[in-house]
Amino acid sequence: MSYGKYFTKGQKVFIKRVFTNEERTALDTITGYAMRCQPMQLDLALPYGSDAADSYPFEPGMKFEVLTDHRGMGLRLIASFVERISSQDVRLRFEGNLEFISRRIYRRVDVNAWAGIQREKGNLAAMRGLWDKNLNKIKSGVSAAELTEFKKNLVNLSGGGMRLPLRSPVETAELVLIYLSLGDKKGIICALAEAIWIGPVQDDDMQQIGLRFLNILEEDQNRIDVVVKELLERLSKTGEA
Repeated sequence: MSYGKYFTKGQKVFIKRVFTNEERTALDTITGYAMRCQPMQLDLALPYGSDAADSYPFEPGMKFEVLTDHRGMGLRLIASFVERISSQDVRLRFEGNLEFISRRIYRRVDVNAWAGIQREKGNLAAMRGLWDKNLNKIKSGVSAAELTEFKKNLVNLSGGGMRLPLRSPVETAELVLIYLSLGDKKGIICALAEAIWIGPVQDDDMQQIGLRFLNILEEDQNRIDVVVKELLERLSKTGEA
């Protein structure tokens, strides 16, 4: 079957690394933009700088879940990595059948939360390495103050990402490390996120930024989902009262 008709040039595509049960349980995704689609192949441009394809540890045959939208429906395919066709572009080969799915909609809530932001000019590989390094620091019991400066902000939080203010200028697909203290007594959450939308610059030189998590431990993603659910239930009861 030809899958080319489901992808148009410039279409945003998310690819999610497929791990075996023995490998680490963490979300590992990146964004790409469809450049060329053949019956069983898809070429993607990665938005993380001129060396983006070289900055991800692609290996021949590495499996990914390809996720995108088509006419309002979620679309999912399994694909394997074929090759880097430039320092920014990669080629995937489709495997198996196409599925139309209901994309998971994470519940969201506005909440005052302690959050820390680390903005670096490093490429995708450097930011992924920094995320790994800080996960190990957190596991070793490092104090929150040694990670970054935390500030209390009004954020819009979900298991898939968050909205919060950042100092301008912010670029689309800019990579940042997010640190969160949820108050659930289970430690600091660290996630690598990308800017997917950027609000206008405000009088205080800040911009509201929509961030999508690229790398986050699944258990941390579930913790966020639980906290959001509890807050929404509490707000619902308060509203009824």
